Amino acid sequence: MIVYIAGAAESRARLKPVRDRVQACGHTVLSTWLDETSPNPPTLEEAYAYAIRDLGEIRTCDVLILDTFDTNERGGREFEAGVAFNGGAKRGVLRVGPSR
Repeated sequence: MIVYIAGAAESRARLKPVRDRVQACGHTVLSTWLDETSPNPPTLEEAYAYAIRDLGEIRTCDVLILDTFDTNERGGREFEAGVAFNGGAKRGVLRVGPSR
């Protein structure tokens, strides 16, 4: 199964071991955003390229795991979940964490 993990950028360190456990179960995780290392906010051009990349990964996945434990006001993970709900994820969305 192909999985995309959507979460807050601040959750990256906490979600990497989750990705590793999902992969250890034999699944493919396409969340390449987890491996970004720049300490600075992306430029507009970089943010656009990241968004295009992430949307492509969501459209390829079977399941999107939406992590809602950490909060922020940006709404990126919520947008990604919306894309998945609208047919991006072939088998659906699994929310992990509180309803927001």
